[in-house]
Amino acid sequence: MAEEIRIPKLGMSATEVTLSEWMFGDGEQVSKGDIIYTAETDKTTVEIEAQASGTIRPTGEEGVKYKVGDLIGTIE
Repeated sequence: MAEEIRIPKLGMSATEVTLSEWMFGDGEQVSKGDIIYTAETDKTTVEIEAQASGTIRPTGEEGVKYKVGDLIGTIE
């Protein structure tokens, strides 16, 4: 079963987050704990770790704002 990659809540008031950069491309292998993307709010930039190991399938686009909880990819 695929592990969903969703936009996390990064602050008390942040409802939207910009997906800054993917660290891995579609089809690449990631390990649990690898930094897979960076996300930013108006106050901070955060590195987001993989919650599982497997093949990453990013669907979210860099530079786009997403709402907290939006699905932006999977790890198969």
